[in-house]
Amino acid sequence: MDQTTPHEEWVRGLLEDAVSDVAPEHALDSIRARTSSAPARHGRRGWLWGAGTAVVATAATVAAVVTLTNGPGTPQADHGFASGAASSTARHSDSAQSGAASGSAPASGQSTATAGGSQPSQRTTKAGPVVSTVTVPVYFVGETPHGPKLYRDDQQVPSADAAMTAVHAALAGYSTDPDYTSPWPSTAQVDKVSADGSGITIALQSGGNSLADRPSGMSSDEATLAVQQLVYTAQDALSSKAPVSFTVDGQPASKLLGVDVSGGVDRAPDTSTEALVWVLSPAEGAKVHSPFNVSGLANAFEANVVWELKQNGQVVKQGHTMAHEAFLMSPYSFNVDAPPGDYTLVVHDSDASGQGNVTQDTKDITVLP
Repeated sequence: MDQTTPHEEWVRGLLEDAVSDVAPEHALDSIRARTSSAPARHGRRGWLWGAGTAVVATAATVAAVVTLTNGPGTPQADHGFASGAASSTARHSDSAQSGAASGSAPASGQSTATAGGSQPSQRTTKAGPVVSTVTVPVYFVGETPHGPKLYRDDQQVPSADAAMTAVHAALAGYSTDPDYTSPWPSTAQVDKVSADGSGITIALQSGGNSLADRPSGMSSDEATLAVQQLVYTAQDALSSKAPVSFTVDGQPASKLLGVDVSGGVDRAPDTSTEALVWVLSPAEGAKVHSPFNVSGLANAFEANVVWELKQNGQVVKQGHTMAHEAFLMSPYSFNVDAPPGDYTLVVHDSDASGQGNVTQDTKDITVLP
């Protein structure tokens, strides 16, 4: 006779409900097909969303499958995770709040990235615990007329280990925009990101190759920028401006890529480190309805920000707007009205020199009917 307790009956009922609509046939083939279709252009290594995050490991099987197919490795088409992005610096956050009052209002119903503070969100599944996520800035390297600089890419990560996941993305070169890269050797991995009263520590694994020496072909400036890439990412994920120390294979590091990191590394000035124009919304690959809102940060001459909307390489719309302040990273915002179609949005600073040396950020987007 089946002698079950009420508790066992309750557990059995939950399990039956969770799997009642799951068809087991060809499940492995289906999962393989979905995961193998992730875009290869985004970064130099595969993405492990929430690597090292214990809370994700405790989720039920159904929740794990949902997380696998909907995580940053296979970005959502609308890129809604770009909204509510954290500020790259405390000053950026302050200016963004004041700029929101003076900038153009977002178009009705649009989900846009803001230059202000991050807001946590939650992901729910039919059967399984809620996975809490937060949007954080992750920094990558992009080419500009002034040499390689940092670009900000807002990504949604598990809030349980946001700093480590963000640093992993930066190190691995996983960006949502194919124009952004990471100069770090492919063997480099992150074990842990921690913070205490003395500062922030990033624990790296070398993967068998020395991280102390600068690789052949990498300039001193590029190596310095690579270190700052991790400093910016870790500090913003932890909302801290504390100096960042590094360990490699469990030992304190005095050099990384030939850069002196002994005693901790402070955040370099944004004027020498960041690209002069960032588009934070819409994100790369976003699907939007017209009119749509464009917002970001710019350090522009006389605060003048110029934009073009291109289709098949031809400019079909253009205009300009003003950033909140000149000569520092400051928020801008404008609306664009365009018919349905695929476009490339280009936002850049003005050409004060007259020599065509403008810093730009581009996003491929689709305007829906």
